[in-house]
Amino acid sequence: MPDQTVEKQVPILAALAQTTRLQILDRVAEGGPEGVAAGEIARSIRCPASTLSFHLKELSRTGVLEARPAGRFIHYSLQRPALKELAVYIASLAGPVRPGRGRKSDGERRARKARASDTNQLSIFDD
Repeated sequence: MPDQTVEKQVPILAALAQTTRLQILDRVAEGGPEGVAAGEIARSIRCPASTLSFHLKELSRTGVLEARPAGRFIHYSLQRPALKELAVYIASLAGPVRPGRGRKSDGERRARKARASDTNQLSIFDD
């Protein structure tokens, strides 16, 4: 993974590592592409306006939310490309999934060891 990709994900992960911010994202996601007004977010998650403002600023700064003025209100919507990029990054940490190469159960490991001992072969691997 290129260093610039990792560096881009760090502030997003830091911003998401907070319960109120995840609640904000849930509420904004429900609003769809047209977004949700800040006041509606505050009411739905029961968050004081000053606290909400701080969290919205942090989420917007990382590119996860977009703020759009709409008359006297500011509507927030998800920046889905940023979230998709984060999802791809996290999935890459798990590595590629290959058919038939899943994690072995304890029973499968014991059976493999038993087969190895039956043939008088040494097994240095526990999988």
